[in-house]
Amino acid sequence: MKVVELFINFTKKSLMEFSLFQLANIFLVVFLAILLFRFLWMTFLNTFNQPAVWKEARKEKQVSKRLLKSERFYPDKVRFYTWWIQVERLKTEKIEGDFAELGVYKGNSARILHQMDPSRKFHLLDTFEGFAERDLEEEEGKGKAATYTSRDFADTSLQKVIRKIGGNNNIRVHQGYFPDSVTGIKEERFALVNIDADLYNPTKAGLEFFYPRMNPGGVIFIHDYNKKWPGVVKAVDDFMNGIFEVPHLIPDRDGTVLVIKRQKKSLKPL
Repeated sequence: MKVVELFINFTKKSLMEFSLFQLANIFLVVFLAILLFRFLWMTFLNTFNQPAVWKEARKEKQVSKRLLKSERFYPDKVRFYTWWIQVERLKTEKIEGDFAELGVYKGNSARILHQMDPSRKFHLLDTFEGFAERDLEEEEGKGKAATYTSRDFADTSLQKVIRKIGGNNNIRVHQGYFPDSVTGIKEERFALVNIDADLYNPTKAGLEFFYPRMNPGGVIFIHDYNKKWPGVVKAVDDFMNGIFEVPHLIPDRDGTVLVIKRQKKSLKPL
């Protein structure tokens, strides 16, 4: 008991010696430490929100070490798992075709998609020099695109992207303005396309080019379907009005629309 009393008296005396400013600083440091711990837990340690199929694949050692590392550090887990589930479906259903990404920037998503199925030819389409002025001029002056110039997203290069992906000989690069850069792939068929172009013109052009070339069962992802990117929303809505499939919005951080290509079945006469 005497030890407890001594400890309490020491604590009271110590607290009295601190000023309110010092106590506020201590509280702030503790609060920030809790936030940091929560961030680290949610990002690297928490496995409670992992899909059951992912956990099972990990248990069966069906996921490469490189992909496990990418999953650990990729901030948008919903987007990551949705990619992986669709890639696994393509394998299971034996959907043939290449992969492609329009809007590569620094290669973060391309690296992950390539790791998910390195056996596929993967076409990368980007200027690797930022936005084209003609596309920026077509935006309506709303959303984040209204603040952009041709210098935005120009802090990259083809060489840096190739190094980041670290892929095999299946990587194909098509540098330049889209759709002028599609020379040589007009006869290709695709199983997965990831569109992350931010603006109306390249998004609409990407859908118009890739959709007819998707194999049945193939999937298209369109990123940034939200009010911050009205050009993307308009491009998707305009295009979807003219096709058979129904788009699905997945609950990732920035809103991704998923479209699975299906063959239109003709109605039998009654």
